[in-house]
Amino acid sequence: MNDKLLTAALGKALRRITHETGLVGGVVNVIREGKTVYTYHYGWADRENRVPTDQDTLFDVASTSKAWTVMLAAQCVDEGLIGWDDPIQRVIPDFAMMDEYAGAHLSIRDMASHRSGLPGHDFMREKIFGDRENLMRKLAFLEPNAGFRAKYQYNNHMFILLGYLVERLRGMRWEDQILRYIAEPLGVDPIRFRGYPQDMTGITAALPYCSDGFRAERCGYATNNHSAPCGGIRISMKNMSKWIAAMSRSGVTESGARLCSPQQYAEIIAPVISSPEEDCGWLKNSSYAQGWINADYLGHNVIFHSGGLTGFLTQVGFLPEKDCGYAMSFNTGSMPGHRVARAIVLDTLIRGRPEDNYDGMIDAWLRERDKMRARLASNAAGTPVTAETHPYLAGTFRHPAYEDFTISPDAHGALRFAYGDFSARLVREADGRITGYTGVLDGLIPAAIELRNAGDDLLLSAPDCGQFLLFKREA
Repeated sequence: MNDKLLTAALGKALRRITHETGLVGGVVNVIREGKTVYTYHYGWADRENRVPTDQDTLFDVASTSKAWTVMLAAQCVDEGLIGWDDPIQRVIPDFAMMDEYAGAHLSIRDMASHRSGLPGHDFMREKIFGDRENLMRKLAFLEPNAGFRAKYQYNNHMFILLGYLVERLRGMRWEDQILRYIAEPLGVDPIRFRGYPQDMTGITAALPYCSDGFRAERCGYATNNHSAPCGGIRISMKNMSKWIAAMSRSGVTESGARLCSPQQYAEIIAPVISSPEEDCGWLKNSSYAQGWINADYLGHNVIFHSGGLTGFLTQVGFLPEKDCGYAMSFNTGSMPGHRVARAIVLDTLIRGRPEDNYDGMIDAWLRERDKMRARLASNAAGTPVTAETHPYLAGTFRHPAYEDFTISPDAHGALRFAYGDFSARLVREADGRITGYTGVLDGLIPAAIELRNAGDDLLLSAPDCGQFLLFKREA
């Protein structure tokens, strides 16, 4: 591996991405044979106070936390508490789903591979902040849009449920299990969790920044601690590298301890269901395993996962045949740095050197950015709707899982949609659709809703719902 070429390629690509999108900072680590053999620090943990990133900077690593939750489940299987394919109703008898067959047969493997039949339903988390048991009960009222085990559909709620399941199995909070059964054997310290008041003395945490696709501004941290099993770990890349090193060695820590048995490790990384390919050059033949994606890159097996959260983007992965991997995180949302950096590192690990440039990946992302910005501009040019022009829209509407949203006039008489942290002015677009856009991009997906008339009620669709949901008008 040529460190100088790797450094030059990362620097060139990230500088361009910074110029185009406002990328603030990040850390990239490369792991070989259980050791971090290369590290690249970029930009700022705190841009305003000029605090640079380093190996000890804590990042919110979002959905890369899912694999840690799956490791807890693997340990429960090793302990004989449950099997990968056992119905979880045996442990949680009051668990239910709208698809009764799915509810009666849902297993760890189903939850951990996103094949429950449910679409994302992440919009619900704009408002619903109940504890994990309450979120488990909400699943009984979420409409499926595919057959059970028929289709891959990314669903964070299934990992919240998995976290709740391991809590029921062991009688211990998910956070405490992460500390005792994974962090301590790995020698990981410090580790923190989303939303909990914790001692940060002597710890530098990367501040979150959100880009509109052109420039980045300081934003707030995600704070919903109850959803942590799907993405709530805060950790440095130095310590994340210990996790990746162990996973690249079949779950064996630096001290020689096993996080789980070889049998359960094999179950974790084995493909379960075909999943979409990510935009990363030669990455092909993707399948979702359990908390990991299993794919090919230039003919080599790579096990990986990405993570995106307000103000943060993360990539982690390893090549089990080559005992090597990577861990990288950036404290800026809505930019392509994490995927471009991953391609640079994978090319270097496999070919021995990166390509001459990665402008093609960046250019493709910028084209998609411009399409999305055009959608936002089109919405902004729509005609504001009022209670006089669209009387059926005003009121309060309820769904048994999502609870209620309200539509009411603002100070200028235009109707505004409000649901928890999500608020948007409603407009009638040129094609007749009633939509509300916040103007924020989540990756390259606008934060937006669409409404349709259903008699006295309303149908609502958000980007991850996969369908229109019926909300009944409240008297």
